[in-house]
Amino acid sequence: MSSISERGYNGNVNLKRKGTPIEFSQDMVSEFLKCAKDPIYFSEKYIQIVHVDHGLIPIKMYDYQKEIAEAITHNRRVTVNTSRQAGKTTTAVAIILHYVLFNDYKTCALLANKGDAAREILDRIKIAYEALPKWLQQGVIEWNKGSVEFENGCKIIAGSTSSSAIRGKSISFLYIDETAFVENWDEFFASVFPTISSGNTTKILFTSTPNGLNHFYKTCMGAKEDRNGYVYIEVPWARVPGRDEAWKKETLQAMDFDTQKFSQEFECNFLGSSGTLIEGSKLKSLVEVKPIAETQHLKVYEQPIKDHVYVCIVDVARGKGLDYSAFQIIDVTSMPYNQVCVFRDNTCTPIDYAEIIYRSIQRYGEAYTLIEVNDIGEQVSEILHYEFEVETLMFTESAGRSGKRITTGFSKGADKGVRTTKSVKSVGCNMLKMLIEQDQLRIHDFQTINELSTFSRKANSYEAESGCHDDLVMCLVLFAWMTDQAFFKEVTDINTIDRLRSRNEEELMESLLPIGFNTYDEDVIEEQNIGTRQWLQY
Repeated sequence: MSSISERGYNGNVNLKRKGTPIEFSQDMVSEFLKCAKDPIYFSEKYIQIVHVDHGLIPIKMYDYQKEIAEAITHNRRVTVNTSRQAGKTTTAVAIILHYVLFNDYKTCALLANKGDAAREILDRIKIAYEALPKWLQQGVIEWNKGSVEFENGCKIIAGSTSSSAIRGKSISFLYIDETAFVENWDEFFASVFPTISSGNTTKILFTSTPNGLNHFYKTCMGAKEDRNGYVYIEVPWARVPGRDEAWKKETLQAMDFDTQKFSQEFECNFLGSSGTLIEGSKLKSLVEVKPIAETQHLKVYEQPIKDHVYVCIVDVARGKGLDYSAFQIIDVTSMPYNQVCVFRDNTCTPIDYAEIIYRSIQRYGEAYTLIEVNDIGEQVSEILHYEFEVETLMFTESAGRSGKRITTGFSKGADKGVRTTKSVKSVGCNMLKMLIEQDQLRIHDFQTINELSTFSRKANSYEAESGCHDDLVMCLVLFAWMTDQAFFKEVTDINTIDRLRSRNEEELMESLLPIGFNTYDEDVIEEQNIGTRQWLQY
């Protein structure tokens, strides 16, 4: 029998105080060792959760919950793509609680996009902990709103996915809930990685429903293809006991029969946001390519080729950690055009950025350079023009109702770059849509694909969804606009719009004509041409 102080921790009799003596029976010792060895056994026999109807009840783990528990027990990194309401939080509670009870001097970081969400999971862990028999508990040293600490040296801290959440700490187990919804992932994970990279046994667990083709999608696809060291587990709605076709029908009805939303949230399919400039099927077909050279901010997908023609499209931010300065270098020697170099950074100053642009365009045969000058971009353009004496800098002038046109730079009032007017953006968006959907612009960069997946219609235009960025996409929008300029046609000897029109007409004919039909009905062709021209003018 045990001899336990009834005072508990801070008056809570359900918690064992630090230093409380326990007289273990042989059965307790045997049971403790069995729990330490088998997290599933421990979870099903001793962990309790709050049920909305029945109060505190023991958990019964489903097969996929056991799969997750086994995976993180025997592997260092696990990513779980899961349907909503599939019990991922319950699974995380069981895994984390077992980890801190049966290890020494480990710190578990429990993070979510919102700090309150992480603390709610910690509260569930606390409830489960209080329900344990005291001989299974570790003595409590601290029991706070956002953290707990035990006498075996283990800690659990809960917080938001901000760059400062766990800075300076050494983390043994990193759990991120709703990983796909973490904003500014690159900056966040860059700050977190030093806290988890020092140990050889550090564990990482990601759980989330899909949220477009973002960082979570990248991690899951890398895991599925065995490229990144993560174990991939997928839990669509059909794996959850009690969910059948009748449940699906009822759920779809409650969602106003939004099949796309159901597909993403319950079938675990990665889709672009609704209303994206580029249609969802095309977005899913875009495949990330590993750069042949890479720094923290610059990615090279193809080295310069002699006598090839390159253009560089530049977007400029203020370098204060908010929006990104970005540029895209495109090989325009022939169609399809080819993305060869990408830069993205939100900290560099205009002066530093100008030098980076200069070095890059020199490498690519003095690439023709178009800078967006709506804001601070004008400063970068001035530096490139006067200090670096870039002769391939492109100027624009007003073109009346049609917006802007590229000019020589000698006309009065010409800009050393382009101002993104409504007209420029509209033409650019329409041209970009055609280029990508007709496979006439090859995109290799993951971050660009990610931005395209959240570049959605808003009012009469397109922009990044809340919490997302579109700096790389806007470079492509300006590039697409440029391809319809007379200057571009002179430099490349390519009439982009005619090529797209011709390709579209060919595809239309292939889809309309029966196999083996070799004659042409001029009236039919003209009717299709009229439709094509109307679409292109949209």
